[in-house]
Amino acid sequence: MSRGTRAWALYLLGRVLQVTGLVITLVAATAFFGTPSTIAMLRMMLVGVLFFLPGWLLARKDPRGG
Repeated sequence: MSRGTRAWALYLLGRVLQVTGLVITLVAATAFFGTPSTIAMLRMMLVGVLFFLPGWLLARKDPRGG
């Protein structure tokens, strides 16, 4: 795999992880809104954060050089 292709693959993987983490967090916030299941909501939000953070680290560097 060439260097440019690898950079794009890592960047796109990072973006997918970011969006996945955001969607999981959004679903957790809406699914548990107004319910007494605070611990379950926080656990699900933690899962979203654990998806988002590696994605953010991978996608920090834009392969276009920006």
